[in-house]
Formats: sequence, C-alpha cells, structure tokens
Amino acid sequence: MDDKEKGLEVRKELDQMVDTLNNLPVGASLVWLWAWDIIRDKFDRYSMDDFSDEYVITEGTTLNGIWDKLWDGPPQDFTLEYGAEIMDEAVQDWLIDNEFIASLEDDGWLNDIEDSDDVQSE
Repeated sequence: MDDKEKGLEVRKELDQMVDTLNNLPVGASLVWLWAWDIIRDKFDRYSMDDFSDEYVITEGTTLNGIWDKLWDGPPQDFTLEYGAEIMDEAVQDWLIDNEFIASLEDDGWLNDIEDSDDVQSE
C-alpha cells in the first residue's frame, strides 16, 4: 500500500469516527471522548504497583464507578476551548475531588488526609 492509499484509508476511518461521534446522544461528544480517554489513561497508569507517579487509584475505585459519576453530572469545566493541557488538569482535579485518585508523598506513601486536617485545626 502506497502513501496515497494509506492516506485514503486513514481518512475513511476518521470519517467513520466523526460520524460515530456526531451520532452520540450527548452534546460536545468530542469533549466526552477526550475526557474519557484521559480518565482511562490515568486509571491505567495510576493502577500500577510501581508507584512511579505521584498519584494512585483509591481503594475500591473502578472505571464503572468513575463512569457512573461522570454520567450523572459531567463537569462544566471539561472543555477543549483552552487546550489539551487545561483539559487534562480539569480531569485530574475532578478525579481528585471525587476521591478516585489520591496523591502520594515523595516517598511513595499515600498522603494522610486526616493528619493534614489535624495539623490545620491546631
């Protein structure tokens, strides 16, 4: 297959994806796709046991649980208007706010939220 044929095949696949997205029963379907792709990527990355990232999936969190929460109330700040980096940050913040992921300390241990609350109240 030469480059021109390959290009036509890629266009055909992209056309099919666009048609599929346009037929989804949600507004801003590309934003939904982008958000879900970020969520799945973070879920896979933060589920690893090597703790090389600064976050970890919280105990009991599943992709189904994340999806249910997303579907029940999609965040208004999920937008591609300001670029991919801002979208990634919005998804990350949403995952943290909903306690689907938690921050690790520099030594690879979970931050203890209760300890930080005790320090603030003193």
